[in-house]
Amino acid sequence: MKLAVRSLLAAALISASASAALAQTPATPPAASAPRPPLVVKPVKPGLFMIVGAGGNTTVRVTDDGIVLVDSKNPGQPIYDEIVADVHTISPKPIKYLVDTHIHADHTGNNGRFEAAGVKVVGQQNIPTELAKFVPPANNPTLQAPAAPNVTYDKTYEIKLGGKTVKLNHFANGHTNGDTVVYFPGLKVVSMGDELVAVTPNCDYGGGGSITGWLSSLDQTLKLDWDMAIPGHGDNPLTKADMKAFRDKWATFLDRAKAAVKAGATKDRLVAAIKTDDLWTFNPNAWTGARLDGLYAEAGGK
Repeated sequence: MKLAVRSLLAAALISASASAALAQTPATPPAASAPRPPLVVKPVKPGLFMIVGAGGNTTVRVTDDGIVLVDSKNPGQPIYDEIVADVHTISPKPIKYLVDTHIHADHTGNNGRFEAAGVKVVGQQNIPTELAKFVPPANNPTLQAPAAPNVTYDKTYEIKLGGKTVKLNHFANGHTNGDTVVYFPGLKVVSMGDELVAVTPNCDYGGGGSITGWLSSLDQTLKLDWDMAIPGHGDNPLTKADMKAFRDKWATFLDRAKAAVKAGATKDRLVAAIKTDDLWTFNPNAWTGARLDGLYAEAGGK
């Protein structure tokens, strides 16, 4: 699970050199980092595919007049080039639209490259506002936020292309305050971004997230007519039963947090007071800073 855009974009460059003043035997070169695995294209339903790897999953919807993508993975020219090449193995049609499911750079990283290629990038209207707040970290002062979507919407938006309809819904602030649930009604599939993942989730309170809102968004998504969901992270589509189980785990977590606060847990002791071993395995640093502040407030802390 990825953290907010401020932390997700940081990267380190490692260099090494041998000194002639050292022993006469050649210095041992540093071990090369493992190459990034190639992206993997997986069919979901006729005309619909998911591309796994290098960040969040990308959804590919094929129509007679062009392609609709959902999410563009981690930033980088090689990743962008591979996405485009993979799409063209599916269909020779041009990419017309890219949908951002939320702000995080492992889903929006190549917005600018797609925009430069003439693609309409669509996102919920809070995304540009959040991206504008980006401050590069001290160890990487030249780092930039992903490009903002060039088309924004508030609650609902429809893409009609090649006789197909793609419906975008911002049901509530959940994982972030700019979440989009993408619905392909003709195929009975939803593409969820990080509102549904096959790994440990996180609620980005610093990015306007809310577990209460997240539960509401999942509840409204469950009312739609679909039978397969593409998660933001995870190698395969999930079912309605999977989403319901995921939703119930979040509800249990929040209920336990509220009970802990009611029983007197202070903010610094809140997470330790919540039983999670039957839910997910959280990173020790998952609940710090804005996330801990947000969780404590949502659980009723003052």
